[in-house]
Amino acid sequence: MTSTRHLLAPHMRLLLSALDNASSCASLNANSWDCLVRTARSARLLGVLAARIGQAGLTGEIPEAVANHLGAAEAESRYLRQMTLRQLAAVAELLRPVGTRLLALKGSAYVLRDSTCAAGRMPRDVDIMVEQSRLNEIEQALLAAGWEYEKTDPYDQHYYRAWSHELPPMRAPAMPLELDVHHTILPPLGRLRADAQALFAAAVPVAGTDWWTLCPADLVLHAAVHLYQDSEWIGRLRDLVDIDGLVREAAATDPRFWKVLGTRAQRLRLGGPLWYVLTLANDWLGTPVALAPGELDALQPREPGRALVLALSRRCLAVGDPEGESGWRDRFAYAAMSLRANWMRMPPHLLLYHATRKFLRSLRRERGQTLDT
Repeated sequence: MTSTRHLLAPHMRLLLSALDNASSCASLNANSWDCLVRTARSARLLGVLAARIGQAGLTGEIPEAVANHLGAAEAESRYLRQMTLRQLAAVAELLRPVGTRLLALKGSAYVLRDSTCAAGRMPRDVDIMVEQSRLNEIEQALLAAGWEYEKTDPYDQHYYRAWSHELPPMRAPAMPLELDVHHTILPPLGRLRADAQALFAAAVPVAGTDWWTLCPADLVLHAAVHLYQDSEWIGRLRDLVDIDGLVREAAATDPRFWKVLGTRAQRLRLGGPLWYVLTLANDWLGTPVALAPGELDALQPREPGRALVLALSRRCLAVGDPEGESGWRDRFAYAAMSLRANWMRMPPHLLLYHATRKFLRSLRRERGQTLDT
């Protein structure tokens, strides 16, 4: 694969170099530190940067002002990590009488597994997955314990229950993080669908807890589809950094990882998103890809505009210049990738209906705000 990292803006090259090799930060001057800290914070990667600088043994060699920013990010990351573990323990205890397997997803899984990519990460919600046949029991148990929906509008409730792969987001007064309860990893009416039974069958237990997680290969695949099926594309470089960490860790601990990953991608029909993220991660982060060229080519998505999708992805994942505002090209890329994500998640007639409802709702809100003022 040919790297395009040298074509990126200076602030992006600086951030990627620091993440790739934290020891390189030892030679930074004050202006470079200022740019790096602001870029990392904008990308929601300041905690990750702080953790990697600490792992490189550079904590005592950086300017005091920078150390204060990194120390604050580390403290926030440790707090959110503890809140994640606390919430997972509370949810597991609450749902134990239901007697069903509970899977932690995404950042919650990384924290539970003590994955390398969890170091410095700042989770904002807790994602779990349960078998769809037990979803109603689990929902009722959560409601009885004081959990409430964050979105109570009847249309929102219908959207999640009929067309989404999760319940509406929930919160409880004593819990600091949002809870997202999934029954699979992809919308059931989308162009890509995942076999939830296959995901559960390959899941692995987390020692000392009531929790399970997806197997290492499926963790990577889920991170890939989460990035390429989500309609929000601003600030998503963190997802690519997660994927880089997951791949490196799994490949270092299991010599069969690449074979399993390729097989699982074909089995679950998720080769397209995997091809995109491996291409980008290798390009920008130097993520080692040990799939044979023929195996990697076999994963290429069939959509005719994949080169355009890849180009738009690069523009969306690039963190904006901390000195300036996003230009029209960036805004166009965000809108285009958001439209593509929605196209992948819903059939055309539902997408048109859903987009119309959202547009009319936004008009009503604007009208209400105008009347209030």
